Amino acid sequence: MDATVAPRGGWYPWVVMGVVLTGSYLVVLNTTVLGVALPDIAQDLGTVGGLDVDWVITTYLLAVVAVQPATAWLADRLGHKRLYLACLALFAVGSVACALAPTLGTLLISRFVQGAGGGALMPLGMAMVLGEFPPHRRGLVLGIRGVAIMAGPALGPPIGGILVTQGSWRLIFAVLVPIAVLAVVLAARLLKDPGKRQHRPLDAVGWALAFTGIGLVVLGARQAPSWGFASPATVGVALTGAVLLAWLARRTLRHDHPILELRLFGVPIFGLSLLMVWLITIVQFARLNFLPIELQVVRGASAQEVGLMLAPAAVGVALTMALGGWLADRIGARVPMVCGLTVLCFTTWQLATLQPQTPASWIVLVLLVQGLGTGLMRIPLNVAGMNSLQNRFITHAAALRSLNRQVAGALATAVLAAILTAQLGAVAPNVSDAGQLLEAQAAYNRLFQVAFGFSVLALIGAFFMPGKQRMHELQASRAQEYADDGP
Repeated sequence: MDATVAPRGGWYPWVVMGVVLTGSYLVVLNTTVLGVALPDIAQDLGTVGGLDVDWVITTYLLAVVAVQPATAWLADRLGHKRLYLACLALFAVGSVACALAPTLGTLLISRFVQGAGGGALMPLGMAMVLGEFPPHRRGLVLGIRGVAIMAGPALGPPIGGILVTQGSWRLIFAVLVPIAVLAVVLAARLLKDPGKRQHRPLDAVGWALAFTGIGLVVLGARQAPSWGFASPATVGVALTGAVLLAWLARRTLRHDHPILELRLFGVPIFGLSLLMVWLITIVQFARLNFLPIELQVVRGASAQEVGLMLAPAAVGVALTMALGGWLADRIGARVPMVCGLTVLCFTTWQLATLQPQTPASWIVLVLLVQGLGTGLMRIPLNVAGMNSLQNRFITHAAALRSLNRQVAGALATAVLAAILTAQLGAVAPNVSDAGQLLEAQAAYNRLFQVAFGFSVLALIGAFFMPGKQRMHELQASRAQEYADDGP
């Protein structure tokens, strides 16, 4: 059977897809379910050593950026199956420890263990799926994968709100354990070890520079609201991280086997796709991180109500993800990306014009439509970038994309929080009268006006993504590599 026409191994690629989805869903659910639980965790466990409850999120992110730079090297050395099983097991152990944590300090340590396991699962899973399907089907396959993964954002906030409201924050971690165990069993029984190894030497210095530099940048960005955006701690941490990353970049260009293939930024389509990830992440984080706060501050909504209002956005993404991928395979990335980003621009502007009396039904409708646009453009952006690279760089590229988004998300959160703090003195101010209510609403609207500007820049970038002819050329190049790899 021609490898350029049909998936390698009959139904086995779809088996890989199902197994990988279980682990991916685990990570996404963990990320989306926790936000509504932070106030209850703070009330139950307090603080430790001057660290507040926000470090429950920060610690996990630091563990992720510590592990992800070495994903490609570990996969080459251990094999995809062994690494995947090890990451799942580590995540399960961390989840159990989180559910049982008696103090905030113990919880933070447990979250680091959980992040060390979960950090490699998403890029590793994407690489495993892409390696099993021919290039001309990557858009559809990633779209189907994305639809399943979006169950996390769709169900995460409502489930989190219900568990916290009706039970305890510990249940949020407890429900992850059986899913992790199921994922381990499925991976152990169903995945095959392809037997391909590339024993590259470990670039230990590069790894240290990568996780220290990225970790410091993420730490500085996330802690800037509490430390102060111009404080010596914030500036010192951020500058040190930037210097280390500059050193890493310089070293990478001279190293035969770098821990991170930063030279991939020089591939025009892939480099543009990473830049657009930054722009789109800023817009998405405005909705994910600050719209829930706005709804609670301006409207007095509960955690459960906020979760239910945000869920339609994820549903919208799921409805159009497969379509966007299918279109990218056939007519290129440009058209679905332009259409999706046009919708994103329109709906972001709608969020920038909300008023306290705006009907909740209208907000839900806007979020649903925004999700439809996001789903339409997300997979074309991804598959265009991946198809522009040789197949041997898939795992490197997946890790680089994931790290890129982690840094973009941290910096986006810091920038947007700075905008609110400059206007209101806090991200979530106490509102006691009508004047303060209107002032808070105006501040949140200005935040979404900034997000709207970034969405317009992303829309401009979409016009430079590959159209039908260029996409087919990229598919043909990758298809020959796929056929040469054999079954």
